Amino acid sequence: MKSLAHGARVVLLRIGAPLARGGQVTYEFLELFLDFLRNVPKALMSPNVIVERFFSLVVSAWFLVAITSFATGAALALQFGQGMARFGGKLYVPNIVAFAIVRALGPVFACLMVAARSGGGVAAELGSMKVTQQIDALKALGANPTEKLVAPIVIALALGMPFLTFIADVAGITGGLLAATGSLNIAPTLYLQKTVESVHIMELVISLAKTSVFGATIGLISCFIGMRTTTGTSGIGIATTSAIVAANIFVLVADLLVTKVLWMLQW
Repeated sequence: MKSLAHGARVVLLRIGAPLARGGQVTYEFLELFLDFLRNVPKALMSPNVIVERFFSLVVSAWFLVAITSFATGAALALQFGQGMARFGGKLYVPNIVAFAIVRALGPVFACLMVAARSGGGVAAELGSMKVTQQIDALKALGANPTEKLVAPIVIALALGMPFLTFIADVAGITGGLLAATGSLNIAPTLYLQKTVESVHIMELVISLAKTSVFGATIGLISCFIGMRTTTGTSGIGIATTSAIVAANIFVLVADLLVTKVLWMLQW
């Protein structure tokens, strides 16, 4: 009986400990989110900080987003062109590329690149500030770290992600256009005509709007993980990696859920 009781206790500890840690992390993240909402009006009173973050986190990432989406659009056009040419459906390549880029791949790739580049940078920056006690110094001076550090980052990413998503959409369609005209012998005017026919304005609006929410959440996740760094330089590396992984998983899962909801609503 004692061995059974001991075994049951061990099983409960192994199951309960991760659940308890998960609940604690979720509670702390919700605390940060609510604190962010309370400090948004104060952060908006310092637009210079938001603009600085906008340029460092969003504008500096446009080339990475553009080249990734361009290559993806070109690869899509070539792959679908080769496959559909067997069935005489090569002229549908512009429709498929435009639909895939605008509805899914453009927003997702833009968010993934920002999560990897800017999200990781934010986690490393705040992690180093946490380790060197700069965040504690801010609190000692009476400043709120959420207002001074977190809110400008989240606002900048929320405002900037639609901008980067639009660049990703244009770059992806351009890559498909060049690949289709150069390798599939599709006239540029025909390609553009079919692209315009395939993309509806509401699809573009939804695509841009959801990335604004994704961008804000990427910022929150990166700030949250960075501010929870507890050890030295190794902890900063762990926080950076964790922020990138968590943000990427969130983007992919959230996009799947949004796509499912839109499919159910037949949008």
